[in-house]
Amino acid sequence: MIVNLFRHTQAISILGVLALCILLWVGVSFQDTALIVDSSNPLFNYIINPITKYGFLERILVSGLVFWQCIYINKILVGQKIFSTNTFYPAFFYFILISFWPQSLHLSAELFAITFFLLAINKTLQTYLSNNAYSKVFELSFYSSLAVLIHPPFFVFLPIIWIGMSIFSQGEWRHWLLSILALISPWFILINFNQYFKLEKLELANFYSFLVKEQVLNSWSTLNIVAVVILIIVLLISMSELLKSLSRKKSKARKSYIYLMWFLPFSFLYVFISPALIWHKLLIVAVPFTALISNYFYYYKKTNWLNFIGFIMLLFLCLNQCTNY
Repeated sequence: MIVNLFRHTQAISILGVLALCILLWVGVSFQDTALIVDSSNPLFNYIINPITKYGFLERILVSGLVFWQCIYINKILVGQKIFSTNTFYPAFFYFILISFWPQSLHLSAELFAITFFLLAINKTLQTYLSNNAYSKVFELSFYSSLAVLIHPPFFVFLPIIWIGMSIFSQGEWRHWLLSILALISPWFILINFNQYFKLEKLELANFYSFLVKEQVLNSWSTLNIVAVVILIIVLLISMSELLKSLSRKKSKARKSYIYLMWFLPFSFLYVFISPALIWHKLLIVAVPFTALISNYFYYYKKTNWLNFIGFIMLLFLCLNQCTNY
């Protein structure tokens, strides 16, 4: 059923993901999970504080944000020809992975900043075989800088800018210089803004306070551990399938997967650096894992086996939500 429903983009699959977003991010989320104000995200805290006074509005906004991210990552992977024909697997699996942990079902700096990384990823993939990529290089670097501005620990992913440019043959020195200027631009604007308005919360020192902040202790239930093990098994199976078929893929698809997989080693570094809860740290890995699992479901032929895996993932998603309250 899961295979037939999401293998191709159709009205029912879009409505299905929308209904799931509303159910979890509006209906289930926020019941016992308050917004965590993390001092290491000063700009996010400054922008989001007025919204937190209106609980239902916050739920609607975050549900809309997650649904937009689902649609957008699907647009990236399909529109950039990583998959040969239209499919809705990326949207579906991104929803599962981003919603898997009930402790993170609220508007957070990590979730908001991922939006800018998705925009940067799309611009990076568009540089493939582009003879005039200056505007795209500026935009992808600018979006990445905004992501770090919203959630400073994401700075560990900045090298992916130049890795992506190298993979897609945009190694001209002007591109590299332009990318550095684009990275600096949002910070230059922030510094000048703060010099004028004198806002203590937005002082530059607050943006790297996470480096001296103690790690938050995480409590793991037995269900959490089992769910993580199941996800790891699914991801290893998906990774194995990708590695076996990578050489047979078209050039752009092959380079795109290599580029997206670079998020994995930097994610491990991010987990050690960020002082946030582990459930928030795991949000960013939804991006590369979505590509991996979608590739496995799209190209593997045994429908019953794929439905079984999809059912198990949905089951543990539901169990995680139910046992949190």
